[in-house]
Amino acid sequence: MTPTQQTPPPAGTQTTNKRGPYARSRRRREEIASAVLELVDEVGHEGVTTALVASRSGTPEATVLYHFPSKDQLLIAALRRADDLAATGIDPDAEDFGLDLEELSQHVDAAMDAQPRRQRLTEMMRGRAATEGHPAAEYFRELHERAVTVHARIISNRQRAGLAHPGLDPRTVARQVIALWGGLGAMRIVDPALRIGPLLGDGIRRLSGENVMQIRALLDDPGVGL
Repeated sequence: MTPTQQTPPPAGTQTTNKRGPYARSRRRREEIASAVLELVDEVGHEGVTTALVASRSGTPEATVLYHFPSKDQLLIAALRRADDLAATGIDPDAEDFGLDLEELSQHVDAAMDAQPRRQRLTEMMRGRAATEGHPAAEYFRELHERAVTVHARIISNRQRAGLAHPGLDPRTVARQVIALWGGLGAMRIVDPALRIGPLLGDGIRRLSGENVMQIRALLDDPGVGL
Protein backbone atom coordinates (compact mmCIF):
# COMPACT_ATOMS: atom_id res chain seq x y z
CA MET A 1 0.00 0.00 0.00
CA THR A 2 1.45 3.35 -1.03
CA PRO A 3 1.57 5.93 1.79
CA THR A 4 -0.77 8.87 1.29
CA GLN A 5 1.10 11.99 0.21
CA GLN A 6 0.51 14.97 2.43
CA THR A 7 1.10 18.67 1.81
CA PRO A 8 4.01 19.86 4.00
CA PRO A 9 3.16 22.51 6.63
CA PRO A 10 4.09 26.14 5.98
CA ALA A 11 7.63 27.15 6.89
CA GLY A 12 8.05 27.90 10.57
CA THR A 13 4.98 25.86 11.61
CA GLN A 14 5.61 23.45 14.49
CA THR A 15 4.20 19.98 14.12
CA THR A 16 3.46 17.43 16.81
CA ASN A 17 3.97 13.75 16.12
CA LYS A 18 0.76 12.40 17.56
CA ARG A 19 1.47 8.95 16.18
CA GLY A 20 4.62 8.43 18.27
CA PRO A 21 3.09 8.05 21.74
CA TYR A 22 0.15 6.11 20.34
CA ALA A 23 2.46 3.72 18.51
CA ARG A 24 4.53 3.18 21.66
CA SER A 25 1.40 2.50 23.69
CA ARG A 26 0.16 0.06 21.07
CA ARG A 27 3.49 -1.78 21.06
CA ARG A 28 3.45 -1.97 24.84
CA ARG A 29 -0.04 -3.44 24.82
CA GLU A 30 1.03 -6.00 22.21
CA GLU A 31 4.06 -6.95 24.29
CA ILE A 32 1.87 -7.42 27.35
CA ALA A 33 -0.69 -9.47 25.40
CA SER A 34 2.07 -11.68 23.98
CA ALA A 35 3.42 -12.27 27.49
CA VAL A 36 -0.03 -13.25 28.74
CA LEU A 37 -0.49 -15.67 25.85
CA GLU A 38 2.87 -17.30 26.57
CA LEU A 39 1.91 -17.74 30.21
CA VAL A 40 -1.48 -19.20 29.28
CA ASP A 41 0.29 -21.79 27.12
CA GLU A 42 2.73 -22.59 29.92
CA VAL A 43 0.68 -22.51 33.13
CA GLY A 44 -2.94 -22.12 32.01
CA HIS A 45 -5.14 -19.08 32.53
CA GLU A 46 -5.59 -19.96 36.22
CA GLY A 47 -1.89 -19.39 36.88
CA VAL A 48 -1.65 -15.98 35.18
CA THR A 49 -0.97 -13.06 37.53
CA THR A 50 -0.13 -9.44 36.84
CA ALA A 51 3.22 -9.94 38.56
CA LEU A 52 4.11 -12.79 36.18
CA VAL A 53 2.93 -10.76 33.19
CA ALA A 54 5.00 -7.78 34.28
CA SER A 55 8.09 -9.95 34.69
CA ARG A 56 7.63 -11.74 31.37
CA SER A 57 6.95 -8.57 29.38
CA GLY A 58 9.59 -6.45 31.12
CA THR A 59 6.89 -3.96 32.09
CA PRO A 60 6.23 -2.43 35.51
CA GLU A 61 3.19 -4.03 37.13
CA ALA A 62 1.58 -0.60 37.46
CA THR A 63 1.87 -0.16 33.69
CA VAL A 64 0.31 -3.56 33.07
CA LEU A 65 -2.64 -2.57 35.24
CA TYR A 66 -2.88 0.81 33.52
CA HIS A 67 -3.43 -0.86 30.16
CA PHE A 68 -5.43 -3.84 31.47
CA PRO A 69 -7.06 -3.05 34.84
CA SER A 70 -8.36 -6.60 35.45
CA LYS A 71 -7.17 -10.15 34.93
CA ASP A 72 -10.08 -10.85 32.59
CA GLN A 73 -9.01 -7.93 30.39
CA LEU A 74 -5.50 -9.40 30.31
CA LEU A 75 -6.89 -12.77 29.25
CA ILE A 76 -9.05 -11.21 26.54
CA ALA A 77 -5.94 -9.43 25.25
CA ALA A 78 -4.23 -12.81 25.05
CA LEU A 79 -7.13 -14.23 23.02
CA ARG A 80 -6.98 -11.29 20.63
CA ARG A 81 -3.25 -11.84 20.22
CA ALA A 82 -3.85 -15.53 19.52
CA ASP A 83 -6.40 -14.59 16.86
CA ASP A 84 -3.90 -12.26 15.17
CA LEU A 85 -1.28 -15.00 15.10
CA ALA A 86 -3.76 -17.57 13.79
CA ALA A 87 -4.73 -15.27 10.92
CA THR A 88 -1.14 -14.94 9.73
CA GLY A 89 -0.70 -16.58 6.35
CA ILE A 90 -4.43 -17.09 5.77
CA ASP A 91 -5.88 -15.49 2.64
CA PRO A 92 -9.70 -15.68 2.68
CA ASP A 93 -9.76 -13.93 -0.70
CA ALA A 94 -7.98 -16.82 -2.44
CA GLU A 95 -10.22 -18.60 -4.93
CA ASP A 96 -9.37 -22.02 -3.47
CA PHE A 97 -9.83 -20.95 0.17
CA GLY A 98 -11.88 -23.57 2.02
CA LEU A 99 -12.07 -26.07 -0.82
CA ASP A 100 -9.86 -28.67 0.88
CA LEU A 101 -11.87 -29.80 3.89
CA GLU A 102 -9.41 -32.59 4.67
CA GLU A 103 -6.67 -30.02 5.20
CA LEU A 104 -9.02 -27.95 7.36
CA SER A 105 -9.89 -31.00 9.48
CA GLN A 106 -6.24 -31.81 10.09
CA HIS A 107 -5.45 -28.20 10.96
CA VAL A 108 -8.28 -28.00 13.52
CA ASP A 109 -7.18 -31.05 15.49
CA ALA A 110 -3.48 -30.20 15.22
CA ALA A 111 -4.12 -26.72 16.65
CA MET A 112 -6.15 -28.08 19.54
CA ASP A 113 -3.53 -30.72 20.28
CA ALA A 114 -0.79 -28.08 20.32
CA GLN A 115 -2.67 -25.43 22.32
CA PRO A 116 -5.26 -27.06 24.61
CA ARG A 117 -4.93 -24.36 27.27
CA ARG A 118 -5.96 -21.67 24.80
CA GLN A 119 -9.13 -23.64 24.08
CA ARG A 120 -9.88 -23.94 27.80
CA LEU A 121 -9.43 -20.18 28.15
CA THR A 122 -11.75 -19.55 25.21
CA GLU A 123 -14.50 -21.73 26.66
CA MET A 124 -14.15 -20.13 30.09
CA MET A 125 -14.42 -16.64 28.62
CA ARG A 126 -17.34 -17.67 26.42
CA GLY A 127 -19.30 -18.35 29.59
CA ARG A 128 -18.36 -15.00 31.09
CA ALA A 129 -19.54 -13.23 27.93
CA ALA A 130 -23.08 -13.85 29.18
CA THR A 131 -22.45 -11.29 31.94
CA GLU A 132 -23.66 -7.88 30.81
CA GLY A 133 -20.80 -5.41 30.42
CA HIS A 134 -18.09 -8.03 30.67
CA PRO A 135 -15.20 -7.41 28.21
CA ALA A 136 -15.62 -10.94 26.89
CA ALA A 137 -19.00 -9.98 25.41
CA GLU A 138 -17.49 -7.41 23.06
CA TYR A 139 -14.66 -9.79 22.18
CA PHE A 140 -17.00 -12.62 21.16
CA ARG A 141 -19.29 -10.29 19.20
CA GLU A 142 -16.30 -9.16 17.15
CA LEU A 143 -14.95 -12.71 16.88
CA HIS A 144 -18.25 -14.10 15.64
CA GLU A 145 -18.65 -11.35 13.05
CA ARG A 146 -15.18 -12.01 11.66
CA ALA A 147 -15.82 -15.75 11.71
CA VAL A 148 -19.09 -15.34 9.81
CA THR A 149 -17.31 -13.32 7.14
CA VAL A 150 -14.51 -15.87 6.77
CA HIS A 151 -16.79 -18.92 6.73
CA ALA A 152 -19.22 -17.25 4.34
CA ARG A 153 -16.26 -16.88 1.99
CA ILE A 154 -15.60 -20.61 2.31
CA ILE A 155 -19.21 -21.41 1.40
CA SER A 156 -19.18 -18.96 -1.50
CA ASN A 157 -15.99 -20.52 -2.87
CA ARG A 158 -17.50 -23.97 -2.57
CA GLN A 159 -20.64 -22.80 -4.38
CA ARG A 160 -18.56 -21.48 -7.27
CA ALA A 161 -16.68 -24.78 -7.37
CA GLY A 162 -19.96 -26.74 -7.52
CA LEU A 163 -19.40 -28.23 -4.04
CA ALA A 164 -22.19 -26.38 -2.22
CA HIS A 165 -25.81 -25.76 -3.14
CA PRO A 166 -26.10 -22.43 -5.01
CA GLY A 167 -29.45 -21.60 -3.39
CA LEU A 168 -28.06 -21.38 0.14
CA ASP A 169 -27.20 -18.08 1.81
CA PRO A 170 -23.47 -18.23 2.64
CA ARG A 171 -23.76 -16.16 5.83
CA THR A 172 -26.59 -18.33 7.16
CA VAL A 173 -24.59 -21.49 6.55
CA ALA A 174 -21.53 -19.79 8.06
CA ARG A 175 -23.40 -19.17 11.32
CA GLN A 176 -24.51 -22.79 11.40
CA VAL A 177 -20.93 -23.97 10.87
CA ILE A 178 -19.66 -21.69 13.64
CA ALA A 179 -22.31 -23.04 16.02
CA LEU A 180 -21.26 -26.59 15.15
CA TRP A 181 -17.57 -25.75 15.66
CA GLY A 182 -18.28 -24.14 19.03
CA GLY A 183 -20.27 -27.14 20.23
CA LEU A 184 -17.61 -29.59 19.12
CA GLY A 185 -14.94 -27.49 20.80
CA ALA A 186 -16.84 -27.59 24.09
CA MET A 187 -17.12 -31.37 23.79
CA ARG A 188 -13.38 -31.61 23.14
CA ILE A 189 -12.67 -29.83 26.44
CA VAL A 190 -14.21 -32.66 28.47
CA ASP A 191 -13.12 -35.41 26.05
CA PRO A 192 -9.60 -34.58 24.78
CA ALA A 193 -9.51 -37.80 22.75
CA LEU A 194 -12.35 -36.57 20.53
CA ARG A 195 -11.19 -35.69 17.02
CA ILE A 196 -13.44 -32.86 15.97
CA GLY A 197 -11.79 -32.10 12.61
CA PRO A 198 -13.52 -34.87 10.63
CA LEU A 199 -16.83 -34.11 12.35
CA LEU A 200 -16.51 -30.44 11.40
CA GLY A 201 -15.64 -31.26 7.80
CA ASP A 202 -18.61 -33.62 7.53
CA GLY A 203 -20.86 -30.96 9.07
CA ILE A 204 -19.77 -28.36 6.50
CA ARG A 205 -20.58 -30.81 3.70
CA ARG A 206 -24.03 -31.54 5.11
CA LEU A 207 -24.93 -27.93 5.97
CA SER A 208 -23.81 -26.69 2.56
CA GLY A 209 -25.76 -29.34 0.62
CA GLU A 210 -22.75 -31.06 -0.90
CA ASN A 211 -24.65 -34.36 -1.00
CA VAL A 212 -27.29 -32.75 -3.24
CA MET A 213 -24.58 -31.41 -5.55
CA GLN A 214 -23.03 -34.88 -5.79
CA ILE A 215 -26.41 -36.36 -6.75
CA ARG A 216 -26.86 -33.63 -9.38
CA ALA A 217 -23.44 -34.39 -10.80
CA LEU A 218 -24.31 -38.07 -11.07
CA LEU A 219 -27.61 -37.31 -12.82
CA ASP A 220 -25.82 -35.02 -15.26
CA ASP A 221 -23.28 -37.73 -16.05
CA PRO A 222 -24.45 -39.42 -19.31
CA GLY A 223 -22.99 -42.68 -18.14
CA VAL A 224 -24.80 -42.70 -14.79
CA GLY A 225 -27.96 -40.60 -15.14
CA LEU A 226 -31.55 -41.83 -15.20
